[in-house]
Amino acid sequence: MKRFLITLFGSFFYTGFFPIAPATFACMVWLLVWLFVPGGGYLTHPLALVVTVPFAIWFAFVMEGYYGKDASKIVIDEVVGMQVTLFMIQPDWKVGVAGFFLFRFFDIAKPFPVGRAERLRGGYGVVIDDFLAGIYSFIALYLLMRFTSLI
Repeated sequence: MKRFLITLFGSFFYTGFFPIAPATFACMVWLLVWLFVPGGGYLTHPLALVVTVPFAIWFAFVMEGYYGKDASKIVIDEVVGMQVTLFMIQPDWKVGVAGFFLFRFFDIAKPFPVGRAERLRGGYGVVIDDFLAGIYSFIALYLLMRFTSLI
């Protein structure tokens, strides 16, 4: 039962088992959750991160024991990155899609210190690099929203 629950959450409800680009698929599913599940206001965003990050680190740590180091099945870190990207932003499909593409870009490109964070041991390296990619994405998304008419 323990392994089932850890895998359920660590793979973000088994989206990590998607055969093609599971991290991207998990981000798309999270985007749909963000768009269509009421967020409950500004208090829930910080609270969700405070709860999600430590659990994500633990799930990633344990799942590495099951599936190997930073296995593609571990996608809870992508959810954390998307949470950071869309932090305190009211749901809007254009903003969400822009945030999705920005996050995937920074997660794959791994600018400093994202790539370095990935070298941290255990669940920390799995989650913190996506958290940092989410910060880059959030800043880029904010600048796009603030200074352009693109979104």
